[in-house]
Order: sequence, then C-alpha cells, then structure tokens
Amino acid sequence: MYEEQQQVKIFRVTVKKVLQRLADVKDCEVCNFKDFIIEQFDGYDYEGEEELIGFESWSDLTVDGKHELNVKIDHDCAYEFTLFVEVNDKKATIYNVL
Repeated sequence: MYEEQQQVKIFRVTVKKVLQRLADVKDCEVCNFKDFIIEQFDGYDYEGEEELIGFESWSDLTVDGKHELNVKIDHDCAYEFTLFVEVNDKKATIYNVL
C-alpha cells in the first residue's frame, strides 16, 4: 500500500556555498584541518556521492609556508577544488579557492 520511504534532504548546498565556506577558513589548527574541511562540504554532493577524496597529498601540511591542496567528491565528473593554504605556527588559513 505504501511505497518504501526515502530519505529527503532538507536543503542542497551549492558549489558557491562551499566556496564561501572554504574562503572563510582562518587560523584552523593543522591537526584538525582535514576534519574541518570535510565539515565545510556538509550538505554538498555530486549525483548522490558525498565522500571526499584527495587528502593523500596533504601530508606536508605541518610545514610552515604556502601549500596547494586538492579535494573533490569521489565521482569522475565532480569539480576538483584547489585550496591555497598558508600555514603559520601550526595554524592554517585558506587565502584562495579555485
């Protein structure tokens, strides 16, 4: 009689909103940076896929200086975000996002 109930998302986060969230990241502890970035993608998906990939190259983030990091949804056609990050005294600040 009733069809199987499906989970319905209340809202959908757009690429523009993710870019805004990422651009606002300032003085984040390096040890929490990956988890904090994952939180910024909350509510964003690409064709139903929400898992983020690209963290393999983030290992040198503990070194002070400027870094270029990539992250994307685990889908062949998903947009890849490039994060330009500056690390000073174990705190990361995103100064540009493409």
